[in-house]
Amino acid sequence: MPTLQSPNSWGSRGLLGLLFVINLLNYIDRLTISGLLEPISRELHLTDTQLGEIGLAFLIPYSVLPPIVGWIGDRSQRSRLIALAVSIWSMATGAAGAARNFIQLAATRTVVGVGEATYMSLAPSMIADAFPPGKRGSAMSFFYIASPVGAALGVFLSGLIASVYGWRVACLLVGLPGLVMAVAIWLYPEPKRGGLDPGEPADRPQIGQAFRSLAGNRAYLLLTLAYTVQLFAYNPIEFWLPTILQRDKGIPLAQANSTYGLVVLVAGTLGPLLGGILADHFARRSWVIYYWICVVTSLASVPPIIGFILLPRGSALNAAVFSEVFLANMSTGIVFTILVTIVIPGLRATATAVLLTVIHLFGDAISEPLIGSISTRLQDGIASKSALNLSWLPAAAQSQHLSLALCGVAAPAMALSGLLYMTAIRFSHSRKR
Repeated sequence: MPTLQSPNSWGSRGLLGLLFVINLLNYIDRLTISGLLEPISRELHLTDTQLGEIGLAFLIPYSVLPPIVGWIGDRSQRSRLIALAVSIWSMATGAAGAARNFIQLAATRTVVGVGEATYMSLAPSMIADAFPPGKRGSAMSFFYIASPVGAALGVFLSGLIASVYGWRVACLLVGLPGLVMAVAIWLYPEPKRGGLDPGEPADRPQIGQAFRSLAGNRAYLLLTLAYTVQLFAYNPIEFWLPTILQRDKGIPLAQANSTYGLVVLVAGTLGPLLGGILADHFARRSWVIYYWICVVTSLASVPPIIGFILLPRGSALNAAVFSEVFLANMSTGIVFTILVTIVIPGLRATATAVLLTVIHLFGDAISEPLIGSISTRLQDGIASKSALNLSWLPAAAQSQHLSLALCGVAAPAMALSGLLYMTAIRFSHSRKR
């Protein structure tokens, strides 16, 4: 049995690899539906508003449950909780293939949200306990590479399978591997809480004290606010972009999903790797480099979002997708590296859980259905020309209702997140207070 006594041991690396694979499956299962929204909407006769509500059905439990799960995780064997979570979301993903109406499909996505909320609340704290501070940026960034890569594979595999066997079979097949990984993590030993943070208290405060501690941590509050606004902008892109390629850009399902999958796979691998390497290298000189990477990547993400409207199908549009995914994912692992550094070890799972609740409850839980609603209104002609002047856009772009809705919501939010990260730098000295 591997051990986790040394940060360079095979046990620590094995744990990171196992958590990475589970996170990969996490995002494959999550984004499979995003790659299938167009055929699902045709067969079940769903509007964009209802498609946005499908996303919301996942996000409600994913947003609400983490504080409870995180508090339990700080007091329980995290690997066993993760094993249960993986089993739950994998079976629910497969069950989506049997859905016959909006309610049934939404119900399966709700159950997926329950399982994935548990996993994403607990995994970062295990990584923090397996690697010392100087290696956490790279380790955490490697873990979060699974987010865009899993998203890419989910969209790619769903399109490939659905083009031959239909969307229902696609849902069933992508849910099966998670059951194997649930057994693997159940058997794996856990790292000692706070074992690589000498001098830091690893005791786990009571729930009231825990939340008071987080509420009084200005660095934590500002990081949470900035990341919430960033996820308000980015997660709807991940959710809606495959449909934009299929509908607004007129690309067939299999081609759209395979192209999107390949672009996101490459960009989603390179972005977090480069972000983690740069952060750990320059943080030796100044710890605030973590924040500055978040600032730069957020602001630089705005032009590619605008390109989703203006660019026709082709290499330029693919470059915009690549740039957006690359930049947005450079900072993901860095955000969680900051997070586990600015709270005490005994609060890491709780702090991660609260962050997850806030970023989704006030982030993509609002923006995903909002974009669907705006798109439906634009498509139905409810928005008047006086309320929305689109004459400055090319004629082809004016008819791309979903692209317009996405850009109108995501571009300003992404710019705001960069400014908020910049503001948070002022309080980076208040770590663990």
